[in-house]
Amino acid sequence: MMSSAEGAGVLQGAVHKVALNDVELAYRVAGSAPEMIVLLHGWPQTGLCWRKIVSPLSQRYTVIVPDLRGYGASGVTRTGYDKRATAGDLGELVDYLDRSAVVVVGHDRGARVAHRWALDRPSQVRSLALLDVLPTRVVMNSFNRTSAASMWHWFFHLQSELPELLVAANVEAYLRYFMRRVLESGDIDEATFRHYVAAFSDPDHLHASFEDYRAGFTTDLELDEADHAGGVRLQCPLLLLWGASGALATADVLAVWREHHASPAAVSGRPVPGGHYVPEESPAALLEALDVFLTRHPAE
Repeated sequence: MMSSAEGAGVLQGAVHKVALNDVELAYRVAGSAPEMIVLLHGWPQTGLCWRKIVSPLSQRYTVIVPDLRGYGASGVTRTGYDKRATAGDLGELVDYLDRSAVVVVGHDRGARVAHRWALDRPSQVRSLALLDVLPTRVVMNSFNRTSAASMWHWFFHLQSELPELLVAANVEAYLRYFMRRVLESGDIDEATFRHYVAAFSDPDHLHASFEDYRAGFTTDLELDEADHAGGVRLQCPLLLLWGASGALATADVLAVWREHHASPAAVSGRPVPGGHYVPEESPAALLEALDVFLTRHPAE
């Protein structure tokens, strides 16, 4: 497996940008195979979180690694951080790259974008992998004292203006708090962490990332509830992976997602070593699971 430094080189060597309807989207490309796989990062990260798996994947796929709108090298907008708008960016990017259907892998916030993308544009997402996440509506409807205490940052990021004021004063300390365990283990090296700190030190991008969370309590939840009530379900093969020592360790992840799929038998998955940061903590297990999954569900 390549080192973090090698992975960073793959991702930072060539940043492409495309002007979409209301935002400029940055993305990286590795490989040139006929089939395309799109990797969507979470918070507080950028596309660099995929650095450990890009090179192996690029031997079989054209790998596209965007920074979501408002994150990393991508542009910011005044509004439009709900998952439908962000997923629309990815749909436009795939159109721009002249591909009809792609494999999508999403982690954390990126998994929520990927879920919405597959619901809104099912013909574009031929296979879907979601990492360490439950559906937004399920999370929102299941908060109790224990889960709210664990996911306190959702409610902090929800507040208007306050998180920007407090976090901007010491972005490094805030991000280090979330990543302290994986920094100590070396799963996220110091250079990568510095990249994340720099990415969120811009006030506009920091604000955009909090708007992403705020949308989860409003537009995202409303869309998810409406779709679920209306019988809209995922159609494509779905792979789920979650950290064996993370917050979902005791959740029935497969059962929850099967309730959100048109064909429960098309849902598979398992826990992988480590915690929440699956692409960085458990890249070997992620690659192995993707290989089995995509071999079982090849492109037509």
